[in-house]
Amino acid sequence: MLILIAPICGSSFAAGPVQKTDVTVFQPEVPGGPSRSGECWTDSIAVARTGVWRCMLGNEIYDPCFSNADLKDAVICDADPAKNSPGFVVKLTKPLPKPSSNEPLDARPWLLKLEDGTICEVGTGTISMVNNIAIPYDCSDSKQCSDSGCPYMTGLAERFSRGKVWTATKIAYSSDAKGLKMLSRKRVSVAAVWK
Repeated sequence: MLILIAPICGSSFAAGPVQKTDVTVFQPEVPGGPSRSGECWTDSIAVARTGVWRCMLGNEIYDPCFSNADLKDAVICDADPAKNSPGFVVKLTKPLPKPSSNEPLDARPWLLKLEDGTICEVGTGTISMVNNIAIPYDCSDSKQCSDSGCPYMTGLAERFSRGKVWTATKIAYSSDAKGLKMLSRKRVSVAAVWK
């Protein structure tokens, strides 16, 4: 994902109660269309597993970018299963770095789709802290910010209850010159998870 742009845009829709959270280890297909050139210099921050990278194309950072057995000296960047976006192939100008050996046993989610259709994505930059709660996930139902601040932003706290149906703590907050202020906090059901 390009991390130099605003949070994911998307619309929410009404849905029935979640019966079971769909958990997927995402591996994109090789997309068609034009390729670009770039380099990957480290493991992904967004997706904690082998074969996923943080890459630079010009002055843009993409994270995650995925290795694929059908590609040689190339990776797939900007693929997004929540938006059904195939991404594009990046032809590497340098070899991939040696991967870290610190792959967690149960990697944190990269993308989540909540029961109401909201999409939440783990950030790869500064993490917001609201009332001493870390909010590493930004959600698609946040409102546009202005010069005076951000009147309504949403995100997920770091810990999830994992079971047949996952639940998360969703925080709504605002930001202005005085800092971050919590507007609401609630438990929400998770319809889908991509790792």
